[in-house]
This record gives sequence, C-alpha cells and structure tokens, in this order.
Amino acid sequence: MSEAFQIPEGNFRGHDQQHVWQAEPDPELTEVGPGTPCGEYLRRYWMPVAMTDQVGDLPYRIRVLGEDLVLFREKGGTLGLVHLHCAHRNMSLEFGIIEEGGIRCSYHGWKYATDGTVMETPCEPPASQVKAKACLGAYPVIEYKGLAFAYLGPKDTMPPFPVFDTFDEEGDEMIPYLIKSPCNWLQVMENAWDPFHVVYLHTLAVRSQFIDAFAELPMIEFFERPFGDFYTNTRRVGDIIWLRIHDKLLPSFTQNGGHFPLPETSRYFGRCGLSRWVTPIDDTHTMVIAWRHFREGDDPRGLTDKSLVGYGTTDFYGQGPDRSYEQRQRDPGDYDAWVSQGPKNVHARENLCFTDRGVAKVRRKLRAAIRAVGDGQDAPQPALTYEGIIPTYGGDTMLRIPPQPGRDDGAILKEVAHKVAEIYMAADDLKGQVRVDRIRDDLKTYEASWA
Repeated sequence: MSEAFQIPEGNFRGHDQQHVWQAEPDPELTEVGPGTPCGEYLRRYWMPVAMTDQVGDLPYRIRVLGEDLVLFREKGGTLGLVHLHCAHRNMSLEFGIIEEGGIRCSYHGWKYATDGTVMETPCEPPASQVKAKACLGAYPVIEYKGLAFAYLGPKDTMPPFPVFDTFDEEGDEMIPYLIKSPCNWLQVMENAWDPFHVVYLHTLAVRSQFIDAFAELPMIEFFERPFGDFYTNTRRVGDIIWLRIHDKLLPSFTQNGGHFPLPETSRYFGRCGLSRWVTPIDDTHTMVIAWRHFREGDDPRGLTDKSLVGYGTTDFYGQGPDRSYEQRQRDPGDYDAWVSQGPKNVHARENLCFTDRGVAKVRRKLRAAIRAVGDGQDAPQPALTYEGIIPTYGGDTMLRIPPQPGRDDGAILKEVAHKVAEIYMAADDLKGQVRVDRIRDDLKTYEASWA
C-alpha cells in the first residue's frame, strides 16, 4: 500500500531564481591585484600589512593586494618589504639571510638593501655590471605603534603618512590586533557602513553580544568631510540621547565608539574604542588590522580584556573563526556575516533597501574614486587636507535631553545629531587637548540649553 504524501503549497520560486545565482562579482570593486582599477586605487594609500611583533629574526612571508612579499628587519633595526623572489634566479627570500643593512639570498648570495638596491653579487666576477642593472622590487615601510604600514603605489604619488588625533592621546593604551578572513575585502569593509546590523545581529538575533541598548533602532545621519565621512548613530535611552559616531575614510579606515558603553549619564566627546583598517590579501582573502583603545572610564562594567587582543584575536565577540562551527551557527557574529557571503559577494543577488544606504553610499564613493585614479587624478589624502595631526570624530556622546512635551522625539533626535556634528566640525582647526576641551565645553552648553 503506497503512502500518500501531501505536496507542500507555497510560492516556491527557486527554479525561477537560478539566473541570479549565475551572476558574477563586480570586478571594479573587488579585484585588487596589480594593474586592476581597484588595486591601483588602493595602492595610493598607506595601509597596515602586519603587526611588527610578527617580524622576528627570520624573513616573514606575507601577501598583500595579490603580491607575494617578504617583510624583514635588517640587523640595524629597519623594516624592509620586498618581492618574494630573488631577482637573480627566483629563489624565495623567505629563506633569505638577514644581515646588517639588508637581506641576502641563500642561493647565490645576492644581497639587497631595504629599497631593493643590489648591494652584493659575490658569485659574479669583479667586473660584472649586474648590480647596476638589476634591482629587487621593494616598498617603503613605516613602523608605528606596533604596526607596519606599507605604500605599494607609484613613487611619485606617495602621500605623507596620515596621523589622526586618536593615535596619540594621553591616557590611551593602544593594542594592535590582526585577524584574517577568507573573503573579499569589500564585504568586510562594508560591514562598518551598515549600522543597522548592530540592532539584529549583535542584539536581537540570539543575545546581546555588546549591550542591550543596541536593540533600539538608531537614526543615522551622514556628514561629508574633505577627506571622508562620519555618521551619527543616535538613540534615546530614557532621558539620555546617545550619539555613537563613526569615522569612515576611504578606502578602508574606520573608527567607532566604545564596545561596552553605559548610556546612563552625560558624556561629552568620548573617543573611539577601535581604529581599524581592512587590508586586502588578494581577491578572496582579507586582513582586519586595528588598534583597540583602552582608556580609564571607557569600560565602566569591566567587560574588556587586553590579554585577548593580538594576532588572530580580539576582546569582543565574533570577529574571527575562534569558535566551533556549532557555536557560530547558534550565535553568529560579524565574521560569520561577511565570510558566509562567499569568497566574493555578488551584488546582483542582493536586494538593497533603505537601511542599506550606507552600503550603497560607500560603493558609489569607491567607484567614483577608482575611476578618478584610472583617469589620472590624485586620490584624496587626509594628510594633504590638514597639516600635522588630522581631526577625527569617532566615539560616544551622551546628552541628558528628556523627551519634550508636544514635540516629536524623532525630530528631536535628528536636530540633536546635526547640532552635535556641527559642534564637532567647528573645532576642526584646533589641535590636541584644545580641540577636545572646546568640543566638550560646547556640548555641555548645548545640553544645558535643553534644561
């Protein structure tokens, strides 16, 4: 006797959607190798490529923007970054010998300076002119607070190294970390332009991975600056209007507020908890390289842990593959969101909507910047906009502004967001503690105006 099965009813359209899954990734925004439009644009910026404590007394092999390289510290202490293969017979310099002033290939003894100059060719006759004719590809490196930054672009477009105001604050301990992801750089970078995922992924989906207040849907306002954007992420928590402000600088630098804030009392111009770059390894692998900031008062409940910050790990949830597959399924984090999009996300499969306007915005800005560089224009550089230290905005401000009888609270949140942004930007020409004090004084005055 055959068993009767009830055929499921519903709007099953998998077959109709097959064409969507045959679409290809966007090469203009995702391909980063030498000679590609995006790759050439990215090469116009200083980007972190390693934590310096990864570099010991042996060559350290890395891959950046689709290029295989060796990072090393010559005996005098200077970092060098050169092409992986010896210019003589292509032996890998990951097996090279570190010496004073450079690195020597162990195959035939060619020695290279940190700028790729051939210093010695011991197996060649004295009259050989090969030293003058050959060179090894090399890139300039700057070592700064535990990170190695490299510039992989043309020499004549090399910009000054940008130093932001959050890089050297009194009382701020900066600890670097580096985490790799097996996916394209864009889907990692775009995550920071998507503030609405915090509401669900980090709060409502399973549990509060940070704080319960993130469950409140924020009001987002974008503000453009000469060298990048910032946005205000505004919520009401009782009598407190909490503005979480994010810096977003192309191509991939971001700063955000603290990870475990306590929006219960006034706070004026609290600074960022994270300064982060997304550095492409190649088209399908990426590094997040960042500093975690630790300051007194930033963590009132003691939820941060400096000991967890380093290579392959940081002290807030869901940033790497440091959990079992089952745990990642039961309690997914950022890493699972961007990696599960695939090695290269295909935009033709998406259905962008209102809450994706940050993602749409950054794609437009990137596309325009990539095409401008392709047309021979210079990439905009923060260090050419401001002399010396560059002002930023990222962090948390909390103002005691109760709901106002007879006024729409959404309108109040928007008004406050624009006024706070105005106060921040009005102090751009000031430096250091003078700027901080001006912003904090003006915020206190503005808060008092609502009393």
